Amino acid sequence: MNQMKAFHIDMHDVHGIDLHRIDLNLLVALDALIRQRSVTKAAQRTGVSQSAMSHTLRRLRDLVGDPLLVRAKGGMQLTPRAEALATPLRSGLLALERALAEPEAFDASRSTRTFRLCSPDAYDLLTMPALLARLRRDAPAVSVAVLPTPSALEGALESGDLDVAVVPVQLSARALPKSAADDRSAATEPAEPVGESPPADLVQRTLLRDSLCCYLRVAHPALGHSGRLSLTRYCSLAHVLVSPRGEGPGVVDVALAERDRQRRVAVRVPSFATALDIAASSDLVLTAPRSLQRLASARGLVCCAAPLALPRHAVTMLWHARFSEDPAHRWFRQQLLDTSNRR
Repeated sequence: MNQMKAFHIDMHDVHGIDLHRIDLNLLVALDALIRQRSVTKAAQRTGVSQSAMSHTLRRLRDLVGDPLLVRAKGGMQLTPRAEALATPLRSGLLALERALAEPEAFDASRSTRTFRLCSPDAYDLLTMPALLARLRRDAPAVSVAVLPTPSALEGALESGDLDVAVVPVQLSARALPKSAADDRSAATEPAEPVGESPPADLVQRTLLRDSLCCYLRVAHPALGHSGRLSLTRYCSLAHVLVSPRGEGPGVVDVALAERDRQRRVAVRVPSFATALDIAASSDLVLTAPRSLQRLASARGLVCCAAPLALPRHAVTMLWHARFSEDPAHRWFRQQLLDTSNRR
């Protein structure tokens, strides 16, 4: 390079020197002068002219209050002050270079990192077995901690206490007629998110899109030969509702209320795993994500279309923008994305 660009350190006074007034290139030049013990060679090493390096040496002498390099038989010699500065100066510049360098590539096969996420149990049921199988194959020492969703989600993501949050996002659904024909399934795409967007500092990526259907045990008397439920029959049955907080209406209850209908919720449970087991061993109806169909079938449940329009939903991944380019973080997000796409 032809000349050194100014690079100032913005720090408070340390040991009597006002660091925010120091041009970092002075320290780079001092390191070159100490190592080369020659103004000419130091100038060549840093890519400046000899006169510029001579001027820099004068500035350094004024700054430190010491000659630093003096003429002697056989060339320039370091003063005791310069010798004392040599090792800490070189160490400090190397540490700064490493801090500013490109981050090292993340080696999943050797990493022992624990990634922390919060996610709904339906997502865990769908993807966690496949994710763990992938980790056993590609990253055997990496572990995953699934934590409860914190009340201050944004803060947990910003601090790194949580790497990723997997959250459901309700999508709008095209309204269907409020008639006897409304035993059709929910609306199709396109659909847009309903509710507030995530804070600006959080990045969002959709993992999967899903809809709701009804699950009943194979020999449920309400199914009959058609394998379908009318809206009237649906409302007459007892239901199991997944309600993590244990109170409030579900999305089905809101949709029914818009049609002046209601259902009887016989039991509320906090997880879809429990709800599937209850529906499989009783005559209760479970309205749940269609993506659970394979797990439901293994429990002896059949899936049929919901007899009213219900909003679709997406499952999205959230993380803080400051971790977007972190190699390990990017790797883990890609594992979640790949696993979700191959569910």
